[in-house]
Amino acid sequence: MDLQTSWKKLDDEFSSLSSHIRDYAAKRPLIGSPSDFSVLDECRLEGLLSRAWQAWCLFCRSCVVDSCIGTVSLAGNSIAGLPDATSEAHVSGAALRAKQNKAQPPFWGQTNTELRHEPTWGDVDVLTKLVVRLQPTNSSQLLAAFSSGHISAKRLQTIRNSAAHNNHQTLANVHQLSSAFQAFVIGHPTHALFWIHPNTSDFLITQSMQELVVMGRDAIS
Repeated sequence: MDLQTSWKKLDDEFSSLSSHIRDYAAKRPLIGSPSDFSVLDECRLEGLLSRAWQAWCLFCRSCVVDSCIGTVSLAGNSIAGLPDATSEAHVSGAALRAKQNKAQPPFWGQTNTELRHEPTWGDVDVLTKLVVRLQPTNSSQLLAAFSSGHISAKRLQTIRNSAAHNNHQTLANVHQLSSAFQAFVIGHPTHALFWIHPNTSDFLITQSMQELVVMGRDAIS
């Protein structure tokens, strides 16, 4: 798949999810405390957040896999594939070996077809490690772009993980994000999605998605 197609899927999904978030907020008389959210609200928001995280992970996976196999950039330039990246399964297998903390070359040769075994592609710390170790020919472009989107991606990951594994420790991780926003007290991780960015007056969730779309475009340019 060419990289522009992968990015367009991310852009379309984030645009749709942002519209749902803004529509939800527009119908609320007030968002500023845990009492402003019902259990059904939290379930709905958790679902939207999960969709956003999955879209981001899929885009990151496509960037690495397609770059290793060989693809085309947004500008129409060819990105040469790596000699050992003869299939998606070969890239998946190499990524599994490359994600290990003490992994050493060679990473290539083994295949993997079980997607559930793959690394968490959207985790930028893992992602940059994979790019450094697998070395697609556009690795410099990918690393620069992913580095610029690190904060936004980590915010989504922190809140998503806290919602999926909701306890006082993961909620504390979300609280640590509050200093960068006009924040209110939260009782559930999804409430933090509506903290306000001080520079743009946008919600944390929509601001983060916008930043990741821009970063994604940089990655494929």
